[in-house]
Amino acid sequence: MGKERSRKKSSFGVVFWIAVILLIAIIFLFNLPVIREVLENTGFVEVVFEERDRDTQDSEREDNDTETAAEEVRPQVDDIQRDDTTADPDVEDPIVEIEPPETIEEDDQEIVVPPPEETQEEGPDRTRRTTLFFIRVSDDGRVLAEPVQRTIRFTGGPLTHTMEALISGPNAEDLNKSLLSLIPPDTELLSARVSDGIAYLNFNEAFRFNTMGLEGYLAQLQQVVQTATVFSTVDAVQILINGQVLEYLGGDGVYVGKPLTPGDLRSR
Repeated sequence: MGKERSRKKSSFGVVFWIAVILLIAIIFLFNLPVIREVLENTGFVEVVFEERDRDTQDSEREDNDTETAAEEVRPQVDDIQRDDTTADPDVEDPIVEIEPPETIEEDDQEIVVPPPEETQEEGPDRTRRTTLFFIRVSDDGRVLAEPVQRTIRFTGGPLTHTMEALISGPNAEDLNKSLLSLIPPDTELLSARVSDGIAYLNFNEAFRFNTMGLEGYLAQLQQVVQTATVFSTVDAVQILINGQVLEYLGGDGVYVGKPLTPGDLRSR
């Protein structure tokens, strides 16, 4: 009995709510014209549809802007591709390589030798009036460096050709004046450059050995250093042997581990 009574109550509840919903629907349909008139008078319908139309227009405008930007970028890409196709495939872009400084380790002391300067194309021959220093031995046995005026013809750097002329030795006129050179025979200048007031003169092995002993080493260095410092851009000279900085020339020679000035050699 209890279960049947509960089942009847549930059925009655469902029927009741269905009846309420139908009643509300009948009332809504019956008053639909009135509801529509109220919505139109308050402008609710226009506001809702106007907002929806505005959203649609904004979306269409954004799509159009995106397509326009894509069309503007596309010709630029086409131009780049067209330039690539017209380029000569056999011609490569020039690559400039910068040689790093050379590091030399000697007697637990690290010495950095700056790299050689960039080689320039040779131009037409030019001339320069310069001064070379040769050696005169005085009557009392003193070794003196004496200047000689010389016209140098050069195509690249004037310092290189000036040092090569010095290594070549005195000419006939100089020999008649009892001038000589104590730069060791077979000496060759491998390279010459100037950086921050220092001339880096790179010689071969022959420059290391002088049969005249200490006086010979001093004389050859005086010739080189005084000739190089005639140039206004040169304050001191760093001697290199095959690209390396050595401390001494010969076994008991002269210290050349730093840039030398004419005063360094005259004070000895």
